[in-house]
Amino acid sequence: MPCVFAEAGMEHSKDYGTTFEQFAKISVKNHHHSTMNPKAMYQIETPLDDVMNAEMISYPNTKLMCSVNVDGSAAAVLVSEKKARELGIARAVKVRASAMASDPYTDRDLVMPDVNACTRLAAKDAYEQAGIGPEDVNLVELHDCFATAEMLHYENLGLCKDGEAGRMIDEGHVELGGKVPVNVSGGLLSKGHPLGATGIANIYEICTHLRGEAGKRQVEGAKIGMTHVIGLGTACGIHILEKTS
Repeated sequence: MPCVFAEAGMEHSKDYGTTFEQFAKISVKNHHHSTMNPKAMYQIETPLDDVMNAEMISYPNTKLMCSVNVDGSAAAVLVSEKKARELGIARAVKVRASAMASDPYTDRDLVMPDVNACTRLAAKDAYEQAGIGPEDVNLVELHDCFATAEMLHYENLGLCKDGEAGRMIDEGHVELGGKVPVNVSGGLLSKGHPLGATGIANIYEICTHLRGEAGKRQVEGAKIGMTHVIGLGTACGIHILEKTS
């Protein structure tokens, strides 16, 4: 798996000039975010030099740019809007969209899977279901299994135009306090990757912000959040969630 997203990152570098340092900055950002999340695995600052000089796993991803598999669990309770009113649930979060897509077949699959297509397909469906665009999303928890993956998904989710992902990290647009904070939980890189629980854990994080319960990492004024999870070559799931009160 590391080589798949490493190659995808190298292709992005070839097409758009994205640098090793820009990829590494994603790890720095997510580790910083994790210091504000008491449920995160690492909760430590990780300087840029440490990230860039860590053991190389598959260029351009060093060890500190790869997610860590951890023990973890997450749960979500789904009820109808009518039932939520009957129960007087004041902290309910509305599901505006729930979309899933699989990778389309291409000849490329014989050598290297396309890591972008299923996310783009699911994102398009989710935005159409919700009746909104990327510009309406206040925060995102996406599947940063590797630093290169997060960079690619800025574009796949429509958070910026193709080729502009490097600028998003350079200019701080995806940090807490930025235009559209991404992986404020610390992401899979620093919060941890509990495998089967990862998708629901992302939903939990977004719900926490929409309820105003995220403490030091709270995205102020958050009304709409997006979650993204993938199983490479199989499926991508995206949810758009909205604050209700």
